[in-house]
Amino acid sequence: MAHVNLAVNEAAFKEVFDVLRDNLALSKSDSGSWGPFSASYSAGFRLEGGDIDLKNSPDEVHIDELDIVYDPLSLSLGIDIPELCTPSFCLIWIPFAGCVLRVPSYCIFSADPDISIPIDLGGIIQSEISGAFNVDTRYFNDPANAGMSEHLAQANGVPDKWQFYLEPIWLDLDLIDIADTVGNILDAAIDWAIDTLLGPLPGVIKDIFSWFLGGIVDVIRGILDIGDDIDEWLSDLFGVSFGLFDFVLTEVAKYFANKYPFFEFENPYPIMEATSDLIPVLMPVANIQTDITDTEFVISADIG
Repeated sequence: MAHVNLAVNEAAFKEVFDVLRDNLALSKSDSGSWGPFSASYSAGFRLEGGDIDLKNSPDEVHIDELDIVYDPLSLSLGIDIPELCTPSFCLIWIPFAGCVLRVPSYCIFSADPDISIPIDLGGIIQSEISGAFNVDTRYFNDPANAGMSEHLAQANGVPDKWQFYLEPIWLDLDLIDIADTVGNILDAAIDWAIDTLLGPLPGVIKDIFSWFLGGIVDVIRGILDIGDDIDEWLSDLFGVSFGLFDFVLTEVAKYFANKYPFFEFENPYPIMEATSDLIPVLMPVANIQTDITDTEFVISADIG
């Protein structure tokens, strides 16, 4: 039985990884409510970039600055504000006749939620993943070839395979940026929602409510518990309340470890293709070993 080695350098390993990375695309949505505040979101994400570094002793594959691209990332905020009503008052009063024209009471913030604010966060939130991986070698007995000979399984495209997965040792997600513009977007959305609520009211009533609502944006920011730190609030909302970032980490780990091998080959391996007169020549591959140096990923095997 012969022994063979197959080695790929770090640059070639990066190209293989890029193909694996580009095939990941996932989505998630969720909603929740906290007192007078409710929120829902819809998110899709894919991966881009990332630097590969092969490490020896111990054998590890390090991936740094793997960009998470959120596309889309839409957030909808719902805010329930206590109902606010103007008093009824007499607009025209005539002696002896009394009030001949009374302005009725008007109320706003009677719905639930009173204000619904959609915010498109696509391209505003940026994050990245770094981590270390072991190479896990697995043998896949394809159930589709049950009862077939090795040649028949190969001819039908369902051969058994040796597969190589990236098994996470650790993964870390960094929320690296939330654009400053998101604070202005949120404030503008609140202003727009309030103007929309007041739009149908008579001018004098709008003036009264405008006086009442002088600090309503600050009130709403207080309800949302935003303060001045928009990025911290969004990070808590997505990371703690919705668990989006944990979901991303979990799904990325599952993707690399279980869903898609970064490399695989048939067993037995076809060393000569079939011709019109001959069946293919298949070579059994056994005793797979892997090794990672600082410059190469090496597969060793017995053949024959």
